[in-house]
Amino acid sequence: MAFSAGDKIMAPGLPNVQAFTASGTWTKPSGLRAVMVEVVGGGGGGGGSVQGTAQQTEGGYGGGAGYARKLFQASEIGASATITVGAGGTGGSSAAGTGGVGGTSSFVSGAATVSASGGTGGFGCSTSQTSATGGSGGTGTGGDINVAGQPGSKGRVISALAVLAGTGGISGNGMGGGAPSRSSAGTGDVGQPYGGGGGGGFGANGSSGNWGGGVGGAGVVIVTTYF
Repeated sequence: MAFSAGDKIMAPGLPNVQAFTASGTWTKPSGLRAVMVEVVGGGGGGGGSVQGTAQQTEGGYGGGAGYARKLFQASEIGASATITVGAGGTGGSSAAGTGGVGGTSSFVSGAATVSASGGTGGFGCSTSQTSATGGSGGTGTGGDINVAGQPGSKGRVISALAVLAGTGGISGNGMGGGAPSRSSAGTGDVGQPYGGGGGGGFGANGSSGNWGGGVGGAGVVIVTTYF
């Protein structure tokens, strides 16, 4: 098979994988032939809930983060790259607050940028509602592959006998699972790294107090080098 001058190929040799779970700087090693960059944003936070006297209230679930992947030849990037890792969105307040938006993760080297936005937060839920909208998924940009995260499930106001089965959104590459629903009153569960949406707070019928949403899963930037 013949390759043209513009084709991108994977370099031979064992890859070296470096996962950034905090923001920092990546330095281009000598002898590099190619680098694969994968970027996942932070998951959205779950919404809070207000306890009902005859109903169960459940906040909306956070959306999953976006994902992007790009293969660079060594000549396409600079001597270093700025790495930004998005935090998970904060959980909504226990007064039916909306969850926070997950942070954007990115790899920036000269004119080359690969990024993935975080999921948005789930809406809070009070007894005056019938449901609470889940957060939307984040998006990836600048990659050879860009995948949106899944939206979070709706929260609901329902009878004490109903079964809850919502989930936070899964990140675009499937790395971060969304938080599951709760079986008892409490703060929403945390979204899984990397980029899973947080769970909605659950105010069960007869429970004491209101409950906040769960935090979204943090993002990650994975840099795989080939020599």
